[in-house]
Amino acid sequence: MLDSFEPYGWEPSTEQIAYGLGIKPERIIRLDLNTSPISPTTSLRAVSKRLSKIKINLYPDTSYSSLRQEISEYTGHDPEAIIPTNGADEAIDILSRIFLEKDLEAVASVPTYSYFRIASELQGAKYVGVPRLDGFRDDIDGILSRVGSNTGIIFICSPNNPTGNLTSLEDIERLCSGTEACVVVDEAYYEYCGVSAQPLLQKYSNLVVIRTLSKAFGLAGARIGYILACEETVKLLNKARPPNSLGIINIELARHAVRHRNYMHRAVESIVAERERIHRILSRIRYLEVYPSQANFLLIRLREFDAGQVYSELLRRGIVVRNFSQNPYIKNSLRVTVGTKGQNNRFLAALRSILDSLRR
Repeated sequence: MLDSFEPYGWEPSTEQIAYGLGIKPERIIRLDLNTSPISPTTSLRAVSKRLSKIKINLYPDTSYSSLRQEISEYTGHDPEAIIPTNGADEAIDILSRIFLEKDLEAVASVPTYSYFRIASELQGAKYVGVPRLDGFRDDIDGILSRVGSNTGIIFICSPNNPTGNLTSLEDIERLCSGTEACVVVDEAYYEYCGVSAQPLLQKYSNLVVIRTLSKAFGLAGARIGYILACEETVKLLNKARPPNSLGIINIELARHAVRHRNYMHRAVESIVAERERIHRILSRIRYLEVYPSQANFLLIRLREFDAGQVYSELLRRGIVVRNFSQNPYIKNSLRVTVGTKGQNNRFLAALRSILDSLRR
């Protein structure tokens, strides 16, 4: 079954990259993972003070009731219609287990998050990619034309990774009303744009929203995501949910982070400001096409030079970005995560130097 399966492209560790370059790991800047450059130090300190009192010898509450309550207060969604997960990836896995199997299909706009395909194919389902329109807009008519009785899931990522654009609520509503398939909206970058399909959950029982604390909350290492859906869908999904996939310390971190979320809002404000500053600077460079983004990253297309070569030159300087030079839908492109101002300035200076040398 797995002979022809294309797995997820694992990112090398910072230590591996540093060893290969012959430099210290602290000199490496990771602008390839779309994580926050700002650590939730307040939450870390708060949980560390309570560490000796946490009953680590016991399993966590398998219903995750305390975390569901915190997420409910944050989102305004009924706690009985929330499922905490081990990152957003486990949410995608659970949904795929329930709604996909051999001879069924998953449909998605492409390019998009690669794990949609992986989770679908691991269930034996066929993954159907519908190319995006100009400006990376979802081809809703194209998606609906591919949907049939054997369609189990339609995957939408909004803001979309790696293009950074939103799917309009009108388009999501068209999908929900135009099919009986499960419409899954991955909102991993929701906090950076504030636009959500969540209000539509009251109207459409076939809609599911996925979010994560890995991005704006700065908890990528804690692996906390969650599903928002209607109660009936949640009851169905709980049949396939592992009972103890979240660690008790991670749950405590997540609870504190969600409850004391002012730090997250400040971090988002800072990152969005940096995103717009970088976009303005890069847009003035005639060799680049920089696409607008509603997330914490920017997609950059090289107009004249080879993106793979630019990627390698940045890497040689200890700056890691995501290389999409071979992606058929966004050829000759790089995706750059927004870091701290200092990290971003170092990236900008290195990119200018590389482009200047290639121009000669």
